[in-house]
Amino acid sequence: MTGRLAKRYARALLALAREVGALNRAAATFDEPRLGPVVLSPAIDARARLRTATGVADALGLSPIVRNLIGLLAERDRLAILPDLARWFEALLDDELGRVRIAIRSATPLSAGERTELIELARRLTGRQEILAATNLDPELLGGVVLDIGGTVYDGSLRTQLARLTKEMAVGGG
Repeated sequence: MTGRLAKRYARALLALAREVGALNRAAATFDEPRLGPVVLSPAIDARARLRTATGVADALGLSPIVRNLIGLLAERDRLAILPDLARWFEALLDDELGRVRIAIRSATPLSAGERTELIELARRLTGRQEILAATNLDPELLGGVVLDIGGTVYDGSLRTQLARLTKEMAVGGG
């Protein structure tokens, strides 16, 4: 009996964890330039705003929990906080689950080995085993990588190294 009950609770928790994606999708949709001004404008009638917001939530196929949340935010003229709410929910869930999200920017695509090394570095720096890594190409870096771990940036880019060298030469030569 307790096994089935525990499994039911675990499924409910998993369903709630999946809401992160739904919240992010909803936040991106309501932030869309053609929709945002309509649902965020105080000039729009509150009932029309609520109908529009819940219609969008239905069209996105959001769960009743997220749909109701969007309805509540629309009723209280607080849809503007949806992107922040989604980010906070994701961060709290990550913290609760013991995982860390990192962003890796590089001038050129990373090899599997380089990516693995950076993830291992993040594990050592954070003490967390589960690392969720997002990689992005940024040709403005010229070379090297920038690693962002929870807002702490480790900048090993060629651009930053050149800027540091230029500053040192200016100070040393002055």
